[in-house]
Amino acid sequence: MSELAAAMTRSMQTATTELSVFDKETSGWHRRPWPEVHGLAEGVAAWLLDHDRPTAVGLVGEPSVEFIAAIQGAWLAGAAISILPGPVRGAELRQWASSTLARFRGIGVTAVLSQGLQLESLQDVAPVDITVEDLATAAHTNRSASGLPHADATGYAILQGTAGSTGSPKTAMLSPGAVLSNMRGLDQRFALDASIDVMCSWLPLFHDMGLACVLASTLAGMPLWLASPTAFSASPFNWLKWLSESRATFTAAPNLAFNILGKYASLVSDVDLSAMRVAINGGEPVDCEGFTKFAEAMAPFGFDAGALAPSYGLAESTCAVTLPGSGVGLNTVTVSDASGSHKYPVLGEAVPGMEVRVLPSDRYSENLDREIGEIEIRGTSMMDGYLGQAPLDRDDWFPTGDLGFFDDGGLVVCGRAKEIISIAGRNIFPTEIELIAAQVSGVRQGCVVALGTGERSARPGLVVAAEFRGENETQARTEVIQRIASVCGIVPADVVFMTPGSLPRTSSGKLRRLEVRRTLELVD
Repeated sequence: MSELAAAMTRSMQTATTELSVFDKETSGWHRRPWPEVHGLAEGVAAWLLDHDRPTAVGLVGEPSVEFIAAIQGAWLAGAAISILPGPVRGAELRQWASSTLARFRGIGVTAVLSQGLQLESLQDVAPVDITVEDLATAAHTNRSASGLPHADATGYAILQGTAGSTGSPKTAMLSPGAVLSNMRGLDQRFALDASIDVMCSWLPLFHDMGLACVLASTLAGMPLWLASPTAFSASPFNWLKWLSESRATFTAAPNLAFNILGKYASLVSDVDLSAMRVAINGGEPVDCEGFTKFAEAMAPFGFDAGALAPSYGLAESTCAVTLPGSGVGLNTVTVSDASGSHKYPVLGEAVPGMEVRVLPSDRYSENLDREIGEIEIRGTSMMDGYLGQAPLDRDDWFPTGDLGFFDDGGLVVCGRAKEIISIAGRNIFPTEIELIAAQVSGVRQGCVVALGTGERSARPGLVVAAEFRGENETQARTEVIQRIASVCGIVPADVVFMTPGSLPRTSSGKLRRLEVRRTLELVD
């Protein structure tokens, strides 16, 4: 048994708390004590050992008690897990199922566990070399059939897909030791305590941050309240109700979720957020104004601004790279250039076991009052490498592709090296432009992409693409241009409005910037 599986077993079997999973159909919670969840995990392990003991197991579906059990069950059987998303609204199920199984096959998965309509779709098109089974059937396998289902680890713990927002997605190979180290680092940073802490999450389990919320709370023996992303999307205010009902002390979400609740806070009532002590903002750039607005709007409901925890993480490092301490809240730093001042969040110090360095470069620091460089990381949470590529040397520094610098309180991330826009001798970070454009009425927050024109024009310029839902495109386009010109000192060459939902995204919801660029170039 791997050290990760052994640690999970100890925590789950001795915990006195529960796993609670939200049921969208009844709007109620299914609750199971953690020792019972581990019993289901042993059932999954027995099923896997009776079915040729695959080295990699695929999981897909809405969160359920059996789904969480299957994660540990795969590790008890010595297998790695790979979690992929279900179909998005409007997808053709047969086509989705074929594509999903092809992705699983490409990374070595030979057994897939699912449930409901997704299970039926997968079974209908499953090839002979991939076994597809119901999660509930596997979880209730007679554990005596194969003896004690605690097998030696055969390889990795997680095969984690990367976002692919600025390039082709890859699969990070994460060892049991790396996963365990990252979860322990998160535990140490926030001093998790099962006697007082409660985790509440709706994040997708196929995303590294969503999976980390589950694993960290399981290893700490904490109560875990788990809902699905679709339940959140149906009404973002559900999140606040869940936090209040669970008396959650710990939660996490991407920046957009905090912005939505802050913007529409006037619709919030009858919730109590006074127990909250850690609210992680990660997975996408943090909007300082929006995050602050969320805290201010939730203060009447007992929310303490010290709980704000802007973070930095990568799939390649299991999840967390830097985190602030509990109670630190949102600290910001200002970077100035010829156009004015721009505010960025301080994302905390490296989690235990990890190291971060910045290699300053005149290429990025020109015209700025800060030395900005490329961020590199290494440490105990790092992947062994990408599937199908040369392994990493753990002593080597890994280039993240992100740009930033250190300030009092930790790391500051400014943007991606691939995304930086150079205009008239100035380097522009796209997030600055995107946050300004999103303030215009009708422009959808989190649905804006700023790009350099590149080959689109003989003269370098700025193009803004945004999803728009409004009546007067001409007026909105003029306002976007005026705001960007006033704040950033740059006049966009073009503002392209697109229909809601048309900007391409990764499976975790991040905008595919390079695909947007290609789309705009094809238009020309």
